[in-house]
Amino acid sequence: MSSRVHDQALDEALAELPLPPRRRRRWRPLRGFVEWLLVLGSVAAIVALVGVLTLMFAERELARRIYPNISVRGVTVGGLSSDQAEALLARTYSEFLAAPVELHYGTQTWTPTAEELGVRLQVDHALGEAFALGRGDERLTNLRRAAAVWEQGYDLPLRLEVDQQAMQRYLIALAAAVEQPTRDADLRLVGPEVLLQMEQWGTQVLVDETLADLTAALQRLERRSVAIRTRTLEPRVRDSDMAPVAEELRLLLSGPVVLQGDAGACAPSGCSWELTPTQIAAWLTLRPITTADGRSSFLVNLDPSGIRGALQPIGSALREEGTLPAVAWNNGNLQITQPGLPGRGLDAEEALVAVKVAIYGTERTLNLPMTAIPPPVTASNLAALGITTRVGVGQSSFARSEQYRITNIRAGARRMHGVLIPPGAEFSFNTQLGPVDAANGFVEGLAIVDNRTQQEWGGGLCQVSTTVFRAAFFGGLSISERHAHAFRIGWYEELGEPPGLDAAIFTPYNDVRFRNDTGGWLLMESYVDLSRQRLTVALYGAPTGRSVTYSHRVIERTPPPSQPVYVDDPTRPRGYFRRSDVAIAGLKVDVYRTVSNGDQIIAQDTFRTEFKPWPTIYVRGTGR
Repeated sequence: MSSRVHDQALDEALAELPLPPRRRRRWRPLRGFVEWLLVLGSVAAIVALVGVLTLMFAERELARRIYPNISVRGVTVGGLSSDQAEALLARTYSEFLAAPVELHYGTQTWTPTAEELGVRLQVDHALGEAFALGRGDERLTNLRRAAAVWEQGYDLPLRLEVDQQAMQRYLIALAAAVEQPTRDADLRLVGPEVLLQMEQWGTQVLVDETLADLTAALQRLERRSVAIRTRTLEPRVRDSDMAPVAEELRLLLSGPVVLQGDAGACAPSGCSWELTPTQIAAWLTLRPITTADGRSSFLVNLDPSGIRGALQPIGSALREEGTLPAVAWNNGNLQITQPGLPGRGLDAEEALVAVKVAIYGTERTLNLPMTAIPPPVTASNLAALGITTRVGVGQSSFARSEQYRITNIRAGARRMHGVLIPPGAEFSFNTQLGPVDAANGFVEGLAIVDNRTQQEWGGGLCQVSTTVFRAAFFGGLSISERHAHAFRIGWYEELGEPPGLDAAIFTPYNDVRFRNDTGGWLLMESYVDLSRQRLTVALYGAPTGRSVTYSHRVIERTPPPSQPVYVDDPTRPRGYFRRSDVAIAGLKVDVYRTVSNGDQIIAQDTFRTEFKPWPTIYVRGTGR
């Protein structure tokens, strides 16, 4: 306020006072002093008014701002409005909030945002405390606090708000890129190949421990590096658990096992068989076990039934059956006259053990063990053969035969006597006859070969083969092989037989064979009646119910040669001349056989014979 105004006011105040008596002049000094006091009071009032107005303006201005000299975690926010302070703090911590930590595991790193970690700065709370400072209910207290802050300053903390569930969710999601499951060592066989699955150690993220480290690192509000806490998981089954089993399997499958034998069908040169690793692998099984120290492993089992199956065909190839005994019919009371010899066969149990040893060992070639097997027929099972009746018989006459021929007939008949024929077996005359030599009682005799006479072994044996053929023929058995004579021979028809009921043999080519299709055993016996000069061959067995009828038909006749044949015999002296054969016509004839069982026809056969014409033969001596 100006002095002019002040003076005017003062004058107006003074004019309102009553005038003193005339003696007022004597108080003039006092009046000056009062005026001076009034002036001083006015000035003081004005100053006070200005101060009040200034304070009122300052308080109104500071009401929207934080008091000076206040900071939040070192960031000065005094004198700033809440919005300004919040913007300042946001700028200050923007990098921190964008990537508050760097998580790392090995060469992998992650830089999550504060929001991803569920982290938030409590800026509102910190600024609220800053704004409230010096604005309490008591003015005097507020003034003292404001003065202290002005003088010393005040730094407020900035706290974090952590949503641990959100942080845990982030770490669990991150764990998927770090964690590795354990993988147990394992073992399996694919054919002969041993497949070993190696162990794999696992990795597990320790979420709670990492969360604690992360929370602690964030409190500094500075970007920090935090290692993801993990632990290593040991597989339940280790490589060391599987290694011994794998080694055992590799030994078992290291190569083939070679089996050797030289008996039966393999005699005498021998046979060899291989049990391949693929076969052996098929016999192996792996059974899970727990060892004494609690470890997981496998027990390798070798199935013996697989080995037995592989040995069965080998045993069949090596089997040598014992020989059948010679048996006498003895009017139905069978009797063994010559025991059969034992055979040989594979010792199956010993072979099984030997094969196991070879598979588990290093020596993988072995000679198969053999054992003796009893003859197929002995006195203990002879009666069980069921031979109770005669089922077929054949006869022929050898009248007027020379002695060598009779000798050979008797020797051949002995070979056909007491012969057992198993069910289903094929009888071979030549096989049963054996070598035609002196050791078996045969002799040489004269025979005409290529228009000359010469010595031949076994002359007359066709008498025996023919009689055997007739026994099988009339027994209704299946004839496998039969050969007719080239020329018609009269003594095969002397008992009234039709032509064509003969059977020639010529070892080892032409044979007489028939199959025992009766379903039971057969016994063959032969009888030589020297007085009647007849040979009989009988077959005995179980009753078959078979009956045989036969007939024959001459298809064609061919006249004999008109010119005789002269044969020179150097063993005869000159002048010797004798007719040995009379001319015989040629003949083509069929013999028909029907085998029946009751009203049922079992078989119908036709046996064709073509006899060539035979000339008259004269023998002339050409010797000295």
